Amino acid sequence: MNFEFDEKNPFVVSVNISREKGTSKTPEEKIILNEYGILGDAHSGSWHRQVSLLAQEDIDKFSLLDADNRKFLPGEFAENITTKGIDFKKVAILDRLKIGDTELEISQIGKSCHGDGCAIFVEVGKCVMPKSGVFARVIKGGKIKKGDKIEFFPHTLKIKIITLSDRASKGEYEDLSGPTIIDILKEYFNDKRWHVEYLYELIPDSKSDLLIQLQKSIEEKVDIIFTTGGTGISPRDITPEVVTMFADKLIPG
Repeated sequence: MNFEFDEKNPFVVSVNISREKGTSKTPEEKIILNEYGILGDAHSGSWHRQVSLLAQEDIDKFSLLDADNRKFLPGEFAENITTKGIDFKKVAILDRLKIGDTELEISQIGKSCHGDGCAIFVEVGKCVMPKSGVFARVIKGGKIKKGDKIEFFPHTLKIKIITLSDRASKGEYEDLSGPTIIDILKEYFNDKRWHVEYLYELIPDSKSDLLIQLQKSIEEKVDIIFTTGGTGISPRDITPEVVTMFADKLIPG
């Protein structure tokens, strides 16, 4: 995926706060972020939608479509941070933004429309935030002000599929289960906002080979590992025992 944006130097257009939910936010000179979100903002708390962001470009497009030719201003869509130069349609879950002293992690793309619980929806009958806004949680607190530079760091969700099969690894027959898992995952992530990379390994039913692959996956910071094969009753079927060695918690079912 292309992570280059039209604007070479993305920056903050406005920072905004509201004391109550369901209302537009008021531009401020600066905002202070801690582990709960933005000090003084109604949406701060121990949850994943601590900070909301919306691009000025999307606000401008929305204004052009307004029947009354109204020009909407930063904060009217209840976003905490109004940006310029970042296309949030290219941003995915777990991507990070460094703004001012802070670091944010994208935690949600868009949202459900609150309808009558949204000030701008009550006024004009629609809102840009549900489709174009993104939400983030605070990784590192600090201060953000108008004009601050925004740095974008995409996160690639690494998924590794490991097939264990003595015969398939020797080329005696084709591995079908590993590629099938990849196809299922691709279908699942097709309409979801993640930057996904698929890694595939075909190894014998070997404890040492599986140990090497699992340790390598940890070093490569692989996010998700699927194993297939090696779960029978043969002396060579060692997958559950080896994988359990790396598990912090087992979830039956």
